Amino acid sequence: MFSGIKSYLTDWKNLLTHSLVGVLILLIALYAPVSPYVRMGFVGCVVGFNVFRMKYLDQ
Repeated sequence: MFSGIKSYLTDWKNLLTHSLVGVLILLIALYAPVSPYVRMGFVGCVVGFNVFRMKYLDQ
């Protein structure tokens, strides 16, 4: 389990994706306040996509 978490957190594609999503959420929060639940859902979708990508597409 810890090796999976370590590989997830050190994958450059995940770092790039989460950085872009973080900037996007900040920009949206400045110009169009969005419910925190929508933001958490968006981040959850990104995490789910990255886990799927790492498990099935990057082989």
